[in-house]
Amino acid sequence: MTLGSPVRRIVIVGGGTAGWMAAAALARLIPTGASVTLIESDTIGTVGVGEATIPPIRAFNAMLGIDEAAFLAATAGSFKLGIEFVDWGAIGERYLHPFGGFGFDIEGVRFQQHWRRRRAAGVVEDIDAYSLCAVAARAGRFAPPRPTLHRYCHRWRMPIISTPVFTPNSSEVVRNATAS
Repeated sequence: MTLGSPVRRIVIVGGGTAGWMAAAALARLIPTGASVTLIESDTIGTVGVGEATIPPIRAFNAMLGIDEAAFLAATAGSFKLGIEFVDWGAIGERYLHPFGGFGFDIEGVRFQQHWRRRRAAGVVEDIDAYSLCAVAARAGRFAPPRPTLHRYCHRWRMPIISTPVFTPNSSEVVRNATAS
């Protein structure tokens, strides 16, 4: 390859979530005529944990052309309104980080400023009570979102996928690769 010549072949070494997401994105975005090859080892197992996602995963999947309902069905996924950290500050303490805002600004002043003043006076409850995502998550409730009110993403397990949800135009997978 000489400087200025087009890239014709991209090789990603290592599977897992990062490898597969990189391969899918490159296969979707690179010019026609280039190929993406993913090489993963059969001796290094896949970590079978629930994937931790944040709301931008929805934009990533949309960029790939993945239908949200089909994706959730194929991965036995669910909706996720936040991340809860158990034993976060101390044993027995919990912290829920919701995907979305808290309250609404009042007359140009950020909601948190009003809440802090009232909290210092002992008048209001924990800030989670003012987050639609936190309240819904704690109640085990979900409804399709209105973008101005809350954000969400998905939780899924990679090993569950048995049929492709996304088939790139120009890529291949090399499994059971052995270094030579």
